[in-house]
Amino acid sequence: MAKATTPTVTTMKVTTATRDRLRALGSESDTLEDIVVAALDAYEAQQFWAAAETAHRAETAEQRSERKRIEAEVDDWMDDIR
Repeated sequence: MAKATTPTVTTMKVTTATRDRLRALGSESDTLEDIVVAALDAYEAQQFWAAAETAHRAETAEQRSERKRIEAEVDDWMDDIR
């Protein structure tokens, strides 16, 4: 049986105002760890979608046509599987 390991932790110095802002983002049952992880997840998701939107705007008509052709081909494959 695998032995459970305790995660490594660290201390991060933030101002009281920043700590209070973080605390205001969560519920009473949330730890600051929970709140920071949720904030990082939201930030990373926002960054992902911003990059996707930038790529979408940069897509040429030829690239879009090729992507649509490939998508249709994959859809056909999936229909054949069902």
